[in-house]
This record gives sequence, structure tokens and C-alpha cells, in this order.
Amino acid sequence: MKVSFQSDEHACWTKKKKRTSISNDEAERSSCIAAYYDRLTMTTVSEEDINYAIGWNRINLQILGIWPDSKNNESGSTFSKYWFIVHSFFMLGFVTLPQSAYLLMIWGDLEPMTEILGTAIIPVTMACIKLVFTRYRLESLRPLLSSFVEDWKRPKSEDERSVMLVSAKKARIISIWCTILAYFMTSTYILPRSLMIAQMQRDQFDPPCTVIYPGYFPYDISGTSALFISCFGQIVAGYSATLSYISVDTFITMLVLHVCAQISNLRNSLENLTNDKTEIANDFPKKLKRIVKRHEYLIWYTQSIDDSFNMLMLIQILGFIVQVCFESFQLFRIMEHDGDEFPVEQLIFIVLYVFVTLIQLYLYCYVGEILIVESSAVGTSVYSFQWYNLFPKDARNILFVMNRSSIPLRLTVGKIGTFSMEMFSQILKSTIGYLSVLLTVTDKKNN
Repeated sequence: MKVSFQSDEHACWTKKKKRTSISNDEAERSSCIAAYYDRLTMTTVSEEDINYAIGWNRINLQILGIWPDSKNNESGSTFSKYWFIVHSFFMLGFVTLPQSAYLLMIWGDLEPMTEILGTAIIPVTMACIKLVFTRYRLESLRPLLSSFVEDWKRPKSEDERSVMLVSAKKARIISIWCTILAYFMTSTYILPRSLMIAQMQRDQFDPPCTVIYPGYFPYDISGTSALFISCFGQIVAGYSATLSYISVDTFITMLVLHVCAQISNLRNSLENLTNDKTEIANDFPKKLKRIVKRHEYLIWYTQSIDDSFNMLMLIQILGFIVQVCFESFQLFRIMEHDGDEFPVEQLIFIVLYVFVTLIQLYLYCYVGEILIVESSAVGTSVYSFQWYNLFPKDARNILFVMNRSSIPLRLTVGKIGTFSMEMFSQILKSTIGYLSVLLTVTDKKNN
């Protein structure tokens, strides 16, 4: 490291000495050393910024084995590449399949059916789909992550860096708190169930219900070893499903917020073009060319995100409506409880479950709304620029940028809908409507 520094510093000092005749060589040498240390500092800050922006999502997705980093995937072991299969095995083998078999056994009893579907089958199956789907799309996600890192490494002003850091901080906070809330929500279901099972007597065992998630297993689980293995497998499956469900959503959120920050910097570049007519005449075509290329790059980046995840989002929205509908139905049934012991633990779990699910939907609609607003504002930024100081030929070129920005960038749901705050309200209305129908049908049956 010392040799590298000395050679770099010496080259800088020698080059300056050749260009100009300077008597104070020591001053020039000091200047070169300071410049070299400035470059080292900028590189360090850039790496710190990258780690800050992607650190939490990288940890979560590496645990799942779906982090789209080509370097790590090429050098990693075969086991780490296929780690997602272990998570999928626990989710399918210990929750989805046993509960699906148990669902057929109790078919026709509406309340336990909605509880099983809403609590485990749908969310765990959705988590498994998201995990496998993301692993399948890994090759298309690697260019997105590489571009993400390159945006942080490329030279930028302090204002541009500040905008990107604000976006990175927002994505990091969202990732951390969503993960904590989701784990806490899962624990409020798993821990009371585990305690109840541990305190049960042998004569109280009901095999399908004496596990964390009620289900039918193709083997006898009344034995201690079989019961322990089944419960342990379901606990691992529950936390694997939680991590899979949340991590993919926060990863998409991170990518979209990054695009929004880049669009904001692009708008600032447009608004801060020089106002001097002579300088505009000389530099404007070059500056406009850079801005147009950057705009096209951001359009490609956003479309790549949408192409990678729009079908997954469509499946998730359909699953979300059913989940919230069924869990809200369970909430109404708990509130009507007339027994001696009120199920407080179950009430806390359902409230947290609905809350976390609503947050996940809101995140998509929130970042989708920001993306629409920021991309639409590019045209406003062009208009705010003093285009009346341009020569007619250059002013006509500006029209192409304004025309392209009239079509905002969008995050879509299977290409049939757009994530926005309007969609958030529409989905809530639809969910409440389905819940009303479910409650009406149940009340008629009971009467």
C-alpha cells in the first residue's frame, strides 16, 4: 500500500513539474499528497454509502440464498447457491402440504377453514412462491443490482449524494422495521402455541391440532420425537416464510426508491443548466445529450424492475385480498366470543397480522406513487429551465424531453393496474366488500 501511494503521488508531482516551472517543489508535493488522500476518502465514503444502502437487504436475501450478486454466486459454494431449496422444503413439507390435507378433512366448516387459509396456507405458500420466483429471476436482477452499485460509485456532487442518502435511509428504515414487525407478529403466534403444546398431557393430544400449525401428517406424531421434529420443522417454516415474504418486498422497495432518487437528481440537473446564452450555445448540446441518455437509462431500469416482478405482484395482490378478508373475519368472530377465557393472544396476532399485511400493500402503493410523481415532474423541470434563452434549434430539442416525460414511469400489477394511493384505497374497498359478503353468508347459515 505504501509503494502504491508513493508511486501515485510521485507521478502527480512529476506531471505538474513538467507542465509548469515551479520553484516551490515541496508545496506542489504537498498539494499532490492532499489530492491523493481526497481520492482515498471519496472511495471510502462511496463503499460506506453502498453498504449503508443495501446492507440490510443483502443480509436477508443472503440468508435465503437469493441475493443477486454475480461475484458471490460465482465464488460461493453449491450449497449456498441452492440454500433457497432448504427454506422451500420446510415451508412446503411442514406447513403448506400438511395444512392442505387437513383442510380437506374439515371442508365445509367455514370458521376453521378461513383460519387455516388466512393464517398459514396462503401466506406461507405466497412466501414460497416469492422465494422461488426471485431465485428464478436472479439473472435478470443482477444487472439491476450492478447498475445500483455503479450509480453509487460514479462521480457525483454533494447535493446528489445527499438526495441518494435520503432515499437509502428511507429504504433502510423500511427494511429494518418491516422485518422486526413481521418477526414479532410471527412470534406472537408461534410462542403461545409452543407453550400450550409443551404443557399438554398425553391424553389431551389431538394429532392434527397438536402442532404449531394444525395439519395432517403422513406419519404418527403422537410420539415425542415425531412431535418435536414436526413442531421444530413448522417453527423453521414459519420464520423462513416471514423472511421470504418481507425481504422480497423490501428489496423491490429499495430498487424503486433508488430510481426515484436518480430521477430527482436528473431534475436538478435540468433545472441547473447554465443561464448564460454564450455558454449555452457552446455546451448545451453536450449537456442535453448526457441528460437524455440518463433519462433513457432510468426508463430502462424502471421497466426492468416492472418486468421482473409485475406477475409476482399480481399474485400477491390476489393473495392479499383473501388474507385480509379471512383474518378480518376471524377478528369479528373473536370479538363475538362469549366464553370464559377471551383469546387475547389470538386477538393480538390477528391485529398484528392485518397491520403488517396492510403495511406491505401500502409500501408498494407508496413507492409506486412517488415514482409516478417524480417521473412526471421531469417535464415540469424542463419547463422551469430558462428555455427562452436558447437558440430555436436547441429549444426544439427540449420538446422531445418534455414529450417523453409526459408518460410517467409506473410500477404495475401484472400490466393491468398501477401501484398508487388510488389503488390502495380501491383494494381496501374490495376487501371490505368481500368481508361483508362472507359475514352475511355466515350469519345466514347460523340463523
